[in-house]
This record gives sequence, structure tokens and C-alpha cells, in this order.
Amino acid sequence: MIVWSIVFMRFRFSVILFLPALAVLHAQHGSSPDRPFSTPDDEAAGARSFRSQCAACHGADATGGVVGPSLATGNFKSGGSDEALFRVITKGIPGTAMTAFPLNGREVWQLIAYLRAVNISKAAEQAKGDPTKGEQVFNSNGCSNCHTNGKAGGFVGPDLSEIGSRRSLAQLESSILDPNADVDADYWSLKARTKTGQTVAGIRLNEDMTSFQIREQSGRLRSVLKTDLASYEIARTSPMPSFKGKLSNGDLQDLVAYLASLRARTNSEERGK
Repeated sequence: MIVWSIVFMRFRFSVILFLPALAVLHAQHGSSPDRPFSTPDDEAAGARSFRSQCAACHGADATGGVVGPSLATGNFKSGGSDEALFRVITKGIPGTAMTAFPLNGREVWQLIAYLRAVNISKAAEQAKGDPTKGEQVFNSNGCSNCHTNGKAGGFVGPDLSEIGSRRSLAQLESSILDPNADVDADYWSLKARTKTGQTVAGIRLNEDMTSFQIREQSGRLRSVLKTDLASYEIARTSPMPSFKGKLSNGDLQDLVAYLASLRARTNSEERGK
């Protein structure tokens, strides 16, 4: 009896050691255990994880950043189910800036709970305008001279083909009325004069110790040596003019609605084409 008691105790001790290890492996390999019921405390914990792990790419309020798209719309390109979100968080998306995060299963579900809470709060945020009329406003104001939107267009401004997946309605309206409020460094411009008197201007794509690489308004890429320049200035303002006072409120709302409709296609939508 004593011998069997010792064997049983050793077996129970081994199970106690084995189960936590199994749980860790389970989370590390991206398998999604059953989602626990989320509480306000879980959402708060998920918000803290988001701020520390995700905000740098997706924005402090999940409405999109320089690198990552908006996560506030509920429209996720790699799938919007809880399982798909769990997989993306734990395994990342190959070939993109989205890497896997070393969170345990509960932390992942807390993060998903926070995103769902954001999606619900943003669901009521509906564009008031008419996207069809907004496209007419876009075209009549020459926006395609500087922007592409899934079609041929200019190179001076950002590609707007999926802007609705990256920016909230408030951000879209702000970019139209006050373009200088938030200018991405990728769209700072170079204004320079060479030692021979030639004017050089374009979007600054890159800068190193010896040169600038710019994209001129025509779309032509050009490299300029700093030693060839007599003077230069980096303009941290947007080349886009403000449309404040130039659009009626109706046209503005229609334009915002049109831009909000330019969204990334989900994988299921791509397969259904």
C-alpha cells in the first residue's frame, strides 16, 4: 500500500507539472482554446496590452497608424472571426510588419475582447454622406491628380485605395479640412537649389548622410547628392491644400463617405471574385 501511494503521488505531481507546460505550448503554437467569457476587467487588460504591444503600428485608439490599418471598423483583411484574430495575433502574417506576439492564451483573448469592444463602439459611427456623390466630388476637385484610389492617379499623395480600412471618419474629415494636422514623414517634401542654380523639388522618399531620394511630381524617381546642393529645406507640411470653406457641408460628408468606402478586401471577398 505504501508503495502504491508513493507511485500515485509521483504520478499526480508529474501531471501538475505537465499541464502548465502543455498550456504554454498550446498558446505558443497559436492554437486557440475556447474563448472564456470576457468581463470589463478583461477588456481593460486587453486595452493595456494593446497600448503596449499594438499602438505603435495601429494607433493609440486602434483607428490606424503609419504602418498598421485601423482595427476599429471590425473589417479585418485576414478574417474577422475570433479564431482568425487569435491566429493572426499568435502567428503573425508572413511577409508583413505583423509579427507574432508572445502572449499566453488568456492575454490573447483579453486583447480580442478589447478589439470587439472598440468595434461595437465604432459600429454606430456611420458615414452620413452618399459615397456615389462623393466619388463625383473626388473627381471634380482633381483629387486623382495627386492620389490613386485603385485606379490610375497621381503620386504626390498617399494611395487611397484602402484608406477606409486605415482611417476613421473623423480622421478622413480632418485630412480634408486640415491636411497639416497629421503629416506622415513619408510625405515630407524636399525643396532645394543646386550649385548650378537648378531647382529640385519632390516628395522625400529617403535620406542618408550623403544624398536624398525623391519622387518628383511627374512620378520620376531621382537621387540628389547633398554635395551638389547650395541649399535645401525639408517641408514637414502637406502638399495638399485645405478644402475648408471650399466644399459645402453636403459635399464634404459625401466625400468622407466615399473615402470610407475604399476598403481592403478580406480573403473571403477575394476568393468570391
